[in-house]
Amino acid sequence: MLTNDPFAAPSFALSRRGDDPVPRSRTKWDVLFAPTQDTGVPLGGIGTGGIMRASTGAFSRWTIKAGGVKQFTLPSAGFVLRVAREGRAPRGFALQPAPDSDEMSAFTYAGPADHWHGLFPKAWHRHDALDGVEVGCLSFSPVIPGQLDAARLPLALFKWRLTNRGDTPLDASLAFTFPNLNGWFTDFGEDRPERPATGTFNRAVADDAFEGVVLDRARAGDSLGESTGEWAIACRRDDGVETSASVCFDGYGDGAEFWAPFIADGDAPALAESWIVEGGFRENLPGLPTGAVAGRVALKPGESRELTFCLVWDLPVISFGQGRRWYRGYTDDWGVEGRSAAELCRHALSHDASWDADIDAWHRDVAREVGDAPHQAGMAINELYFLVDGLSVLTSARGSPDGRPHFGLIECHDYALYNTLDLWVYAAEAVGRHFPELAAMVAEDYADQTLATDARWRRHRWHHHLFAVNSAGTCPHDVGGPTEDPFVVPNSYTYRDGNEWKDLNCDLVLCVYREGRAMGADWRRRLFPAVRTAIDHLQQFDRDGDGLIENDGTPDQTFDNIPMKGPSSYCGGLWLAALTAGVALAEEAGEDALAARWREQAAAAGEAYTTKLFNGSHFRVDTDGPLSEACFIEQLFGPFLARRLGLGDLVPPEMARAALRTVFERNFVEAGGGEGAVSLSGIPETAREHLPHAADRTFQTSEIQPGFNFSFAAQLESWGLDAEADRLRRALHHELHVRRNLVFQTPAAYDRSGETCRAILNMRPLAVWWLAPPASPASGAS
Repeated sequence: MLTNDPFAAPSFALSRRGDDPVPRSRTKWDVLFAPTQDTGVPLGGIGTGGIMRASTGAFSRWTIKAGGVKQFTLPSAGFVLRVAREGRAPRGFALQPAPDSDEMSAFTYAGPADHWHGLFPKAWHRHDALDGVEVGCLSFSPVIPGQLDAARLPLALFKWRLTNRGDTPLDASLAFTFPNLNGWFTDFGEDRPERPATGTFNRAVADDAFEGVVLDRARAGDSLGESTGEWAIACRRDDGVETSASVCFDGYGDGAEFWAPFIADGDAPALAESWIVEGGFRENLPGLPTGAVAGRVALKPGESRELTFCLVWDLPVISFGQGRRWYRGYTDDWGVEGRSAAELCRHALSHDASWDADIDAWHRDVAREVGDAPHQAGMAINELYFLVDGLSVLTSARGSPDGRPHFGLIECHDYALYNTLDLWVYAAEAVGRHFPELAAMVAEDYADQTLATDARWRRHRWHHHLFAVNSAGTCPHDVGGPTEDPFVVPNSYTYRDGNEWKDLNCDLVLCVYREGRAMGADWRRRLFPAVRTAIDHLQQFDRDGDGLIENDGTPDQTFDNIPMKGPSSYCGGLWLAALTAGVALAEEAGEDALAARWREQAAAAGEAYTTKLFNGSHFRVDTDGPLSEACFIEQLFGPFLARRLGLGDLVPPEMARAALRTVFERNFVEAGGGEGAVSLSGIPETAREHLPHAADRTFQTSEIQPGFNFSFAAQLESWGLDAEADRLRRALHHELHVRRNLVFQTPAAYDRSGETCRAILNMRPLAVWWLAPPASPASGAS
């Protein structure tokens, strides 16, 4: 339940004690991006880049670079407490673990918080007793559904409450130190930069509302590069709070120049004016300009006082691998000059209370809608971390080559492709129910690309033959990778030839139908030519005239290591759903004859689907492939989406329930050992030689893939198997959030009875939001 105390986390938030052993997962293969042991809620807005403040209190994961991730800590970035009692020497505590280097070695470190809770976008850190002071921090960014202008802001708030648990009065000071990180996030490397950027310097900023430090950079000309602008830190001037600031000290040093006077006097010392960072000699590391802001309060025994800080990064420009520059979405309101950090601080410190209340109201609504247990509201809300840390991009229309804004989420850092459609179809509802305009941007991009062609060549990853970047009539696999030119050049994926896939065109039709419910009839009609093209293109794969398309065994769908041949339950089901949605869209577009033809085809295809694929216990993988008789987790995905979208039953309900019970028993209880459902069970040994991934025959087959599991849980619930759905979600919560410590870094897959996982920071687990009732169409959308 939610409480009225903003410093107390809801009961369904993720919870961890400082002395709890922290499990650590490892990657399936060494080449993959490794999960971190110290996870936390990312701070930042949609498309601004994120900064994770881990449960330990350290800032440790950075997605500021468009399409990139870095993992490192900075001892000079954090909070410092000073406690002074009469007759005793003051004491100081840096509220994070001690570093492994000599940086800030003059500080005394308190270590990790005694208690930590996470419920996106909020996190709570609490130290029980530091020299008799209880220290609590609530941190958040205003990622609030329905408030995109706030949700795309590049800022974070830190609300602290200091409580005197002793029996004598005391003075308490809290300081926020942060280095100048201009120029640090310009490449795709994953490690901490070796040197500070040249031209960086700090300057003081203050008014009646706050005292702060702007972390700036000298500019040569009017054109900004990526990762250049202004950072800022600030402390609000509340009644009874004495604020102070240190403009600059060296964040690469031992910190004594700041620490000693701060502990002695309780104020951030008035150190020398900032220097401008030079290039220096190769063997000499220039200093790192680091600023500090502080608030000092007097506390009687039992008294509590609050202090509020903010962090802002106004970095207007992003660029991708081939150099195209874009402006971030927030610049529509805050300008493209990178000179708004101080004003953003003022905005944040005057809106924190309303944002805080709105986040709580949203959390309360979700708990009421889906249940207030950790495996219900807790797991669903926390998976939305991906809106910030999914290498999210939200551009302005200003300077865009097509004059439109664009939104993107990465498939994952290891498979760096934006808006990968066969994953997006699982994630889109989570985005669309909270920010429908963002989901609509993705559908529009794919509709435009389906009507376009790019005859230039790609080279197949395995077979080395050449294929078109984007063939006529095919919906792309992705809108491009961050190292290329995303939103302009699609299909950075070459692991297979995505032009041959049978699910992508279906996915497009269903996304247009789903997003169209919120966007309205004119929007749906505008995108109908792409819907028609997508369906018409797939007709060639109905080779026997039964209405059902056929797979070619390449593999040619989202399970790109599982060959399907002939009619398949996965692509066949999606085809049925797409045809059914297409009928409604065609009628609305005035294409009555086309709608009638598609309706007749859907009826024939539906009969062929059940006749050819249902074997009495479940729907077969396909009719002609080597894995036909295996038990497949997503055999009812298409019919489920049709149900979810109000398009009716594509298969008899009793057949669906029988199949789902079979999958639950074979894939979850037996093959998955109750840790999650594997993707395929009952694979004949003779069939394993046909699996194309020679390095690991378990790849995509006997792995447990959270995104598909969340989809399967929703399917169980959709057909009335509520107890099974709840049991599966409880298992997924335990494995991801408790046993394996994969929260806020959810992988594409993990292995049963082990510590290995694959492809963390994955988009598909946003499918968890199918546990919520279907969103009703927006008023006026008809």
